[in-house]
Amino acid sequence: MDLALEWDRHPGTGLRLANELAGAAGLAVAEDLGPAPGRLGILAARRDGELVGWAALTGDADARARTEPVYTSRYARRIRLGHNDFEPATDAEETVVEALTAGLAGQARALGYRVLRWRGTDIGPEGRAATVLGAVAVGEYARVWTAEPRTWRAPMALTFGEPVDCVLHALTESTEPPGQSLVVALLTPDSADPVASVATSVVGSAAYIDAGSGISYRDVDPGGLAALVGAVITELHDQVPQALVLRVFEHDDQRIRTALATAGLALSARCRDYELALGSAN
Repeated sequence: MDLALEWDRHPGTGLRLANELAGAAGLAVAEDLGPAPGRLGILAARRDGELVGWAALTGDADARARTEPVYTSRYARRIRLGHNDFEPATDAEETVVEALTAGLAGQARALGYRVLRWRGTDIGPEGRAATVLGAVAVGEYARVWTAEPRTWRAPMALTFGEPVDCVLHALTESTEPPGQSLVVALLTPDSADPVASVATSVVGSAAYIDAGSGISYRDVDPGGLAALVGAVITELHDQVPQALVLRVFEHDDQRIRTALATAGLALSARCRDYELALGSAN
């Protein structure tokens, strides 16, 4: 059945949709989608009556509008995992997000906006929709790096710089999100506190590091950080065999980016800002 799009400007629409999804997906709570400053309305997508996505339209300065298209099952996974879902888009996800973004482009144009902006990965539904709609990437704010602990091999360049005392590992159970938490820390003879540490969460078969909050360092070069990341992958291989993939979300940090490449991780996705020129309403 074709998608049905519903445009609603009521301030309570976001909360209603979030509660509908929470009930359908068995989530205790959904993120707060209550009234927000500058919100102009929300476009929901349904297939055979089932909510499959939505996108809020927010007015910005200089005749620019913003949106954040959501595919419901991906949104539910994000809540369960505790972080964004960086899997490549399926055809179904691309279809819904493209329809939502195109629909909001029409709403924004009718309201006098000249540009619609959104963000997402180049391999996700947001990026694939941008390609189809003719949007352009106007910035890159982060990247996603991956490795498979079962098959990863330490590159020749992966060595600790001197002086290095030891690497400490701690693996514990976690509740939010439910799974395991691994912390690997680097010590030197001259410091009682770690000079670098990496915190990894493992949910199901996926391990995840948010480099912005999960990697800390001081006076450590990229080679030392790379060796620490290698220690994380080795520990996942040895102690967390169900972890089939490690994903690292890197927030435009050159030192961490160099370390991840040195450690042999693959750049799997680029997180970009997209912009679609709307022209004028007829």
